[in-house]
Amino acid sequence: MSKSASASQSRYLQTLLATTALVSAGAVQAQTETGQTDQQANRLEEVVVRGVARQFRPEEQNTATGLNLSLVETPQAVTVLTGDMLQTIGANSAYEATDLVPNVQRSGSGFGFSQIVMRGIFSLSRRVNSIRLDNPVTSIRGFALERTEIVRGPATAIYGVTGSFGGEINSILKAPTYDFRLSVGAEVGSYDERKINADISGPLNEDGTVQGRLVAQYHEYGLPLDIRGEDFPNYEDMWLGAVSWDISPSTRVSLTHYQQGRNIDPWDGGALVQTPEGNLALPDADPETWYFSHPDQSNETANINFTLLELDHTFDNGWRAQSKLARHSYDEDLAYFYPFGPFGAYALGDDEIYIYSYDVEREGEDLTFNQSLGGDYELFGRDHQFFAALEYRDDQEPSRFQLLNSAFQGYASMDWYSDENYDGEQPRFTDGSPFLPVAGDREEFFGVRQILLEDVTDLKLSLQTLVNVTDRLQVLGGILYHDSESTTTIPRNQGEDVTPPTEDKVEYSETVFRVGTTYDVIDSWGIIDDGRVYYNYSEGFEPQVFTNEEGDTVSAPQEMEQHEIGFKTEMLGGSVGTSIALFDYEITNIEVSSSFLGSFGGFGSTVLEGTQEATGLELELVGEILPGWNVMANYAYMDAEILNPNNTRSTAPRTTPKNSGAITTTYEFLEGPLVGLRIGGTLKISGDYGFVEGTSNVDRFGEQPEAGAHERVDLHASYAPRSGPLQNFELNFNWKNIFDEDILVAKQGNPGYGIMFIDQQRMSLGLRYKL
Repeated sequence: MSKSASASQSRYLQTLLATTALVSAGAVQAQTETGQTDQQANRLEEVVVRGVARQFRPEEQNTATGLNLSLVETPQAVTVLTGDMLQTIGANSAYEATDLVPNVQRSGSGFGFSQIVMRGIFSLSRRVNSIRLDNPVTSIRGFALERTEIVRGPATAIYGVTGSFGGEINSILKAPTYDFRLSVGAEVGSYDERKINADISGPLNEDGTVQGRLVAQYHEYGLPLDIRGEDFPNYEDMWLGAVSWDISPSTRVSLTHYQQGRNIDPWDGGALVQTPEGNLALPDADPETWYFSHPDQSNETANINFTLLELDHTFDNGWRAQSKLARHSYDEDLAYFYPFGPFGAYALGDDEIYIYSYDVEREGEDLTFNQSLGGDYELFGRDHQFFAALEYRDDQEPSRFQLLNSAFQGYASMDWYSDENYDGEQPRFTDGSPFLPVAGDREEFFGVRQILLEDVTDLKLSLQTLVNVTDRLQVLGGILYHDSESTTTIPRNQGEDVTPPTEDKVEYSETVFRVGTTYDVIDSWGIIDDGRVYYNYSEGFEPQVFTNEEGDTVSAPQEMEQHEIGFKTEMLGGSVGTSIALFDYEITNIEVSSSFLGSFGGFGSTVLEGTQEATGLELELVGEILPGWNVMANYAYMDAEILNPNNTRSTAPRTTPKNSGAITTTYEFLEGPLVGLRIGGTLKISGDYGFVEGTSNVDRFGEQPEAGAHERVDLHASYAPRSGPLQNFELNFNWKNIFDEDILVAKQGNPGYGIMFIDQQRMSLGLRYKL
């Protein structure tokens, strides 16, 4: 949502052109000066090595397929984000770095979730070291990560069954190193932000066969709100401890524990507006006062623990076996006000909504065992690869979900904290009555509405093989078998104990396939080192339980098929990579209402007749295009729609623009008086997108709002002297959204409680010491 579209767009274009010209001029000057004398050329050659160490494109290009494939050889769209890239743009997690990935969008943080939409599909679950985590605290802190792999589309034979058809996010935790490393830092920023972190790694014995690593971070900050008399403190902490032991040159065992906790205000946004004509529209609201809660009654505490024991052995024939045993647990307590709208609906005033209380408790613990074996084998005189894996997951205790009764608190308006309704100490409702915090035990005060227990066991078997048909043609085939059993028990529902408890047991088994091929069309031609075309067919499914027309609970998964073709290159000695991907998918068996009432995939009697279809294009360039000049650029086109046979019109998925793109660029001075200085910026451009999902909402409200187009500009800078007494220090500066663009996203597809502001303007300054 632009404040002044034409004026701001002009400013952005001017800024982009000026930045590009400055960076280009600096790069050209650096190249010209390097050719003047042999002495200067030798000096530049040394500096380029340091520049490569700070480049966007990671040196390690193998993905987590289990096969020995680089990114250019992988027949699927994959983006790798390094820790240095996250630091460059001031991102605290992969969630805050989605601008770097085409067709991946942030969708707000309602209910305490870090919500991401990938290729038009909502994605919540994440993977850590390829182990899937299902918990409400989903954003692993970026300071704990070596890298993050984002696979777009079903990752059937890569990670197993995808948690979301849109793709997978796999975070690789930092591991112990053979050499000694030390990094300590501090950061301050807007909204009372303060952050300290430390990372120490290295050998623990004389011969270096035992290594250890300890990583820790403490982060506190306020919300980007300017409301008189109120404070919004948030606290997050994280620590990682890891030990590795080289039992022999071919055998290594590692133990890693990751813990993350937080105590925050969940800051849940608000609702859309219903116009007098009955349509939905975006509110004319100030982001700095867009808050419908109270700090005394708006709180979330959450903790996750992840412990991983790994055994890695390489046999004499080169085959590699990995055994992983992971224990994962989480707990979350959530309490806050619940703004239910849209504004002006339900015979309320044009700017009024209902305010309810909302309390949730979640907890769970599971154990996962993963065994894999992969390597080369010879057939018909050629070397090929295979990778086989078994994974078994079992809930140690049934995951528990508890919901308290939602109590009506009063009516609120869009000027909730305006001068006439706010006395400086507590907010007032539209009728003038003050907000009265709940005293005492909230569970006792509200009462428990629902308790849901779920016990799940999963068994997955996968096999994939890469066949080198010719020197240029490779064919990848994969198969995945998934067997699952879950028991859902409801001992309390609608505020009443259920005697005996309701128990639903669901069992299913599913087999899905993947076929991919790559063909090497370019080999050392000009600046292109390697160029490959690829095709990928992948299947996926997502388990679901629904109530059929007879009122019976039935299990039937949603199913997906995707076709993807593309072209990938490596250029300039591997320092630059490009990719283009064209894909088309269809998701079937989506539950919809069996009548013309209800919502898309909602409650009540449903049938599996809904579909989601999409066609898209993604372009990406990552790398150091000139010594010291790094670029990460992408463009995405997405045409997606949700179809319901009950309705004549379709709707687009929420927060999924048809056109979007971003460019992040930095230039690092490699010689002269400014050596070690790196400057750059980010330009993110997005077209309009939908704020409401579900074709039944079209019948109810008419045309759905499609807006949200924006252009956001960020600036980044760092300085790391290459010599002298300060050579181990690095200074970092980030200025997010320098033109203070208002950006709204749909955190929920329901028009009642759907939107929030993101990417508010902020600045941060950090200092780091490294050895």
